Amino acid sequence: MGVFAAGAIAVQVGWLALSLYQSGITLFGRIVQAARRPPAPGRGVRFGLLVCARNEERVVAGIVGDLQGQDYPADQVTILVAAHNCSDNTAAVAEQAGVAVVETRTDRPGKAHPMRAGLQAFGEAVDLIGVFDADTLVPEGLLAAVAAAAEGEDCIQVETLPRSAGGPIAAGYGLGRRARNVFWWRPREALGLGTTVSGSGFFIRPSVLREVIEGERTLTEDLEISMRLYAAGRRVRYLSAAHVWVEEPAELRASLRQRSRWARGHFGVIRYELPGLVRQVLRGNLRALDMAVYLVAPSRVLTRTLVTATLGLAFLAPPLAPPLPLVGVAIAGEWLLPLGIGLRDRLLPLNASGLAMAGRVGLLNLLWFPIGLWSLATAGRTVWHAQERLAAGEAEKAVPVA
Repeated sequence: MGVFAAGAIAVQVGWLALSLYQSGITLFGRIVQAARRPPAPGRGVRFGLLVCARNEERVVAGIVGDLQGQDYPADQVTILVAAHNCSDNTAAVAEQAGVAVVETRTDRPGKAHPMRAGLQAFGEAVDLIGVFDADTLVPEGLLAAVAAAAEGEDCIQVETLPRSAGGPIAAGYGLGRRARNVFWWRPREALGLGTTVSGSGFFIRPSVLREVIEGERTLTEDLEISMRLYAAGRRVRYLSAAHVWVEEPAELRASLRQRSRWARGHFGVIRYELPGLVRQVLRGNLRALDMAVYLVAPSRVLTRTLVTATLGLAFLAPPLAPPLPLVGVAIAGEWLLPLGIGLRDRLLPLNASGLAMAGRVGLLNLLWFPIGLWSLATAGRTVWHAQERLAAGEAEKAVPVA
């Protein structure tokens, strides 16, 4: 075997191993998950609930009402709206809804600034700070479910589910979000691993937030905070027993802007935070290892594409490919395993509409490749585009998807 062939096979074995690792997490996590029961609702945790808002006058009253309507003792809940760089009536609308408001203005965009304002306002009078985007819908049992899981945890991310606001783009992203919960995060929850902070619906202890919030260097402060936690030997617990509904971008242009910002931030977090994760991995921290794998390959579309290409090479040029049985096992993990789970969990209907939706999600996923290249080429940009919100009448038609 020549040097070129040996090198090609070694590279392919590397991504096959990455693929098999992810498939193993999904499979064994599903097996363990089937035997778990959600905890009973809890009480006794003091919550500071922070709504981060920038020009959110259309929706801020909705989330304030959801948080005020929680099935939880009102004397253990403090609600604060942080109106950051607003040029509309967000602050006035929130005050009219009956909650405290702090207004902040900074030259740099990003959620870290309103989070620092909330941290200063709450101080040590709360046990957990819950962070929400203003367009989030919150079920009334959220705080009770989080309180039941809070003991011993530094940070908790509840499951995020999509709001169905109509349109093929939003529907496609919604399906992708639900699939990620099923294939990626719930199995990790069952195996005792962790997740990442996803921006809305996460809860963190004030002392811990104080450790990780300063000196942010990207516009994906949620991912940056997550990796700093793991680099410090902590974790973000995933809680599928509680959830919030979040709005998906309805237009392709808005989604491309959002995903470009995420991709730039992701590359920045790899640069700044991966070394700290590696140090934890060398100490035997398996949760840090799992997050390091996530940073390197945050989407199955990457491994699925590479493994499928390896299968083609195994047939066309066998001397340049790993053994076909190994490739076959990886192919089964990338295609057959998610197909079986998807059918069992009824992620899609078995009809033409379901097939069309699956194709749409596939195309949206493939867009990550040009988005990633564009984001690398424009890595220095720090532009943050506000996502247009539904008007009040339209928001009432946006139905949460189970």
